[in-house]
Amino acid sequence: MLLLLGMLVLAAPSCTSVQSLVESGDYEATIELAQRRLTGKQKKNPKLVAALETAVNRANEEDVNRAAFLREAADPDWVRIHGIYDNLKRRQDALRPLLPLFDKNGRKATFRFVHVEDLVVESQHRAAAQLYEQALSELSAGRRGDKAAAREAYHTLGRIDRYARNYRDTERLTREAEALGRVYITVEVVNESHTFLPAGFEDELLRLRTAEMDDRWRIYDLGSRRSQEAYDYRARIVIRDIRVSPERISERSYLDERKIVDGQEYVLDGNGNVAKDSLGNDITRPREVLVRAEVLEVLQQKSALVTGSVELYDLRQNRLVDADDLTAEAVFENYASTYRGDPRALSPDSRRRIGNQPQRFPTDADLILDAVAVLKPQLQNRLADSHRLI
Repeated sequence: MLLLLGMLVLAAPSCTSVQSLVESGDYEATIELAQRRLTGKQKKNPKLVAALETAVNRANEEDVNRAAFLREAADPDWVRIHGIYDNLKRRQDALRPLLPLFDKNGRKATFRFVHVEDLVVESQHRAAAQLYEQALSELSAGRRGDKAAAREAYHTLGRIDRYARNYRDTERLTREAEALGRVYITVEVVNESHTFLPAGFEDELLRLRTAEMDDRWRIYDLGSRRSQEAYDYRARIVIRDIRVSPERISERSYLDERKIVDGQEYVLDGNGNVAKDSLGNDITRPREVLVRAEVLEVLQQKSALVTGSVELYDLRQNRLVDADDLTAEAVFENYASTYRGDPRALSPDSRRRIGNQPQRFPTDADLILDAVAVLKPQLQNRLADSHRLI
């Protein structure tokens, strides 16, 4: 009796949950749960079998009615209709391995299957044709200069492959839609700093990794290889100010000192004699000494600061789309150090700098080009991020 009661308690939640799913109209969840719990069982739970039977028949009926309603529309959505028929077919195919389905009491479940195969094929062809016509309409707008419509045509043509492989001339139209949907951006450097730019400044700044900026729809042109009429956007890199600091040399001296162990020393007793241990041996201890080293440090410093902005213009609409500031600094810094005294007193920082020699200061042009190298990653990221605006 206890065993039987335990089995009933364990079975009750599963049946109750399936039944509640049926009553709430969640037939797909009911079917998935009931199938999983019935598969592989020799004795099929009557409530699970009944729930599966009800859910499948009601879901099939709903799908048939929904598809029929959509077919009656003035312009039927064949993609949606095909999805309904395809889902209905998948549901029935998944159920077939369980058939015939008897519960443990011997009752056979009755499933009202729908002959849906021809409907799947029909809606598949109609969906492909409908998407093709939609793509032609979008492509027509793309040919008139609507790049967004051309991109939509590209994506619509890509959807057709789910319903019909190599449908009509979709391959050719896809290439055309991709070409029409592309946006070309010319990039130029504008000097508004009222100073001369060093030789190679512009070339170095525009030596960007276009592979990280280009994608299917955006092509950046850093060399103005096309006529100006061919561009959709212009990215202007405006250099507003360039400042180079004077060469600075500063000196300082400081003292490093620390206690170190330098050999052994005798321990003296109260009378000033060498103390002895219990065996009569002399007692010694480590001898600590304070060592010092005077460090003379020469610091060389020079910096270059480049400030500006990147501006994105829509050439078709003749308007500014976005602008971001750019700032980059290159710093030359060199420590040269010498010392007098005990090298054991030197700190780790002092040791790293000891022996360094004064260096020749970089020219203004060299330091400005170093600042350009710092500026390029910022510019790269700003241009790559323009996909949200283009």
